[in-house]
Amino acid sequence: MIRFALIFPTAWFIWNGNYAEALILMLIAGLSDGLDGALARGYRWTSKFGELADPLADKLLVGVVFVLLAIQGHIPFWVAVIVIGRDLVIVCGAMTFRQLFGALEIDPTLISKINTGLQVIFLVLTLIDLSDMEYLANLAGLLVEPAGMWLVAGFSLVSGFDYVSTWSHRAIREWRSPDGS
Repeated sequence: MIRFALIFPTAWFIWNGNYAEALILMLIAGLSDGLDGALARGYRWTSKFGELADPLADKLLVGVVFVLLAIQGHIPFWVAVIVIGRDLVIVCGAMTFRQLFGALEIDPTLISKINTGLQVIFLVLTLIDLSDMEYLANLAGLLVEPAGMWLVAGFSLVSGFDYVSTWSHRAIREWRSPDGS
């Protein structure tokens, strides 16, 4: 729930050019995600709500930050389109699969986990680059442009294609099975 609560303030800080404050909130969100995941795994504190809300909060926060930074011209629009487009394809594909075949087990792939990590690192480095931390900003800027943009875009595309391929194969198996709808 902390990450949901951090979406609006993070967006507000970015919109108003307070990038260091937005960076702090992104780091808090990342720490809360890590702590939440460790506690859930360690104590088996899992729920259907958590399985849906956790990735949704992550994607909303990351998506909002990508869109705002693109609107402000800090990252290319095409990078934000690829990142958001991938997530929309995944959501629409999952909804379609569920409508046609019922329940869908969504397990993040290794490629998807790497992709999410790269997106978050890219956003953190971009916020550092935009902040007043001179030495760190210069270093972060070197990592973000252009290599970081291409890496994020590439992994987003590969991860999206991986999901489409995996779910297409599952859909074909379901369609061909005797009890498929």
